[in-house]
Amino acid sequence: MRKVLTAFLCLAGLLTQFSSAFDYIIVGTEGLLLVDEASGILNIKTLFIGDPVQVHVIGLEWAQVNATAATSTDSILYKTYVDGILQAEGSFDLTDVDRELPTQVDTGVITVTTNGAHTIQVVLSVNGEPIETEQTYQAFRAGVSLIPLILVFFLALSTHNVEISLFTTIFVGACIIAGNIKQGFQDMLSIYILQAMADEGHVYVILFTLFISGVVALIEKSGGMHGFTAQVGRFAKTPRTGQLAAFVCALCIFFDDYSNLLITGLGMSPLLDTVFCARELLAFICDSVAAPVASLTPVSAWIGFEVGLIQTELDRIMVMEGTETLSIGTSAMGVFLKTIGYRYYPIFMLFLMASLLILQRHSGPMLIAQRKTQVYRRTDGGDGRNHAAVDVNVNAPSEDTPKLWWNMVVPILVLVFLILWLLFGTGHDGTGTQAIIDMLQESDSFSALLWGTMGSSILTYLFYMVQFKKDGKFILPTPSVLWAHMQSMFRKKEYYENHEKPATPIMGLYEAVHSYIYGLARIFPALIVLVLAWSTGSIMTAVGTDRLFSEWIVGGTFPPQFLPTIGFFMSVIMALATGTSWGTMAVVFPLLLVPTWIASGGDETIFYSTIAGVLSGAVAGDSMSPISDTTVISSLSTECYLINHVITQMPYAMFTVFSCILVGTLPVGYSVWSNGVSILFGLVVAITFVLTV
Repeated sequence: MRKVLTAFLCLAGLLTQFSSAFDYIIVGTEGLLLVDEASGILNIKTLFIGDPVQVHVIGLEWAQVNATAATSTDSILYKTYVDGILQAEGSFDLTDVDRELPTQVDTGVITVTTNGAHTIQVVLSVNGEPIETEQTYQAFRAGVSLIPLILVFFLALSTHNVEISLFTTIFVGACIIAGNIKQGFQDMLSIYILQAMADEGHVYVILFTLFISGVVALIEKSGGMHGFTAQVGRFAKTPRTGQLAAFVCALCIFFDDYSNLLITGLGMSPLLDTVFCARELLAFICDSVAAPVASLTPVSAWIGFEVGLIQTELDRIMVMEGTETLSIGTSAMGVFLKTIGYRYYPIFMLFLMASLLILQRHSGPMLIAQRKTQVYRRTDGGDGRNHAAVDVNVNAPSEDTPKLWWNMVVPILVLVFLILWLLFGTGHDGTGTQAIIDMLQESDSFSALLWGTMGSSILTYLFYMVQFKKDGKFILPTPSVLWAHMQSMFRKKEYYENHEKPATPIMGLYEAVHSYIYGLARIFPALIVLVLAWSTGSIMTAVGTDRLFSEWIVGGTFPPQFLPTIGFFMSVIMALATGTSWGTMAVVFPLLLVPTWIASGGDETIFYSTIAGVLSGAVAGDSMSPISDTTVISSLSTECYLINHVITQMPYAMFTVFSCILVGTLPVGYSVWSNGVSILFGLVVAITFVLTV
């Protein structure tokens, strides 16, 4: 018994010795992650000369080994080299990890002082076992990151060919990042363009854009658009009433900007052609209503994304303050609703648009486009129409098809119902106590749009299949009509020998498939530009354009009252450069919200107006950017040349941006007057501009 007890105590001593040793080592990594220290922007692909960069090793892979307390270091030792020169070293303590092994480690801050290629090498060591990770990056002066932005504007304005402009910009940007032409050409195709097409969110956008374009083609083939145009034309007989009809239609489709652009653009084109409206103006109506309305309303595909960003920053503030409550509340939805009144760009743009259409006064390039169309009473959309994009006769309804207004209205109502139903359905948690706003906030908007557009495609065809026509007239599908149609299908020869031609469905299966595919093909040029635009946005981020803007605007010292203007202007410039409003919001929010809270001492007005400035500035810059997806889709859905759309819309957007600063963000930030007065002045300024310019 004594021998057994002695053996047990010896074994316990050995176990204690091994349990005190860290018996894992690093056997591999995924690579390096660089973070710009000034702005906090993650995963940067290039280095700016003189700018400090945090280096992280990510994707640590561990393996268990036999280690004793004598050989274990209980820490990760790291050394970070740049071109073989040690710039940072230290250790990461592992004594408290409790077997939750880290997958990422901060390995210090580095700085480069010369341009060209630089190799960053990190050596990690655990228990004396080293593992090396290295990667090469290009370094240059920060101003070099402006080259893609300048190039895309220059080429777009000089060549008037957006595909060449975007493709060239992607190539040049890829060469800057890679450091040579050969690798830049390969990366342009295999990384930037391919990843833009393979991104899951982008695929969703491509698919539901195709599906909704197919639905619009079915509506067009059914004669529904002509019927709706004729019906509305009874009231919209002048340019003013026709344009206002398009404006109201865009306001009604508030739940998603993509659907808004496609339905309003494709659906209202025939009507506005009859009242001599330039396609540039229709594109402006679509583009300047769709995103502003979607960003303002709490029932839209935007709400989940925007509220999620706000909630993340509220959580950061609460952690920093060490409290579970804030004077502004802890609900991101509540904060979102309070910021709506400070969204000056969407509100002022809607004021300006209504004033332009009601007063029928235009200026600049838009005035020229409208006069050319109205003076010569052109019903083809004017010089800005991209006639090469579509042959209007290819998908026209057959001569014996009755032009019925409900064949447009019903499919659109079905589409709206399905998307809204699926938005709420995908956000429902099954408790039965969830608020409608909470359902929308938790919804999967991309899935809802994808399923809704495909579902409406099927239901639209079935709706047309059960309607019958004969000699250009609508025939009810009575049993006798259905029986005669079936006989003509299955006993064709015998039936036609003894009977006249029976009533047939408004759209047969062959016609429907042909028309639907035509709709997909019609939107395909837009998808090409869309993919190139996404790729260009990725290039600008990779080359560091977003970091340069952050350094310019956030790097100095500004009074808290100026922060709403900073947030607005910074978002405008960044969205203009990258072509993405959502991407801009995601970058600017972490940069500004917590500093705004600290600098303002928790001032509610400054905090709300700064959030609103970021959200509305992102919409403003996106609407002016020639690489924005909404700009591209609005021009393609209205069959308007992209360059014409950008040039004619830009003066109005720029005027609205300056109006937002002069009567909105600056006076409200400095408490010159209240927010309500700013909105009133915004309306007055819009009307004055239309009347005097």
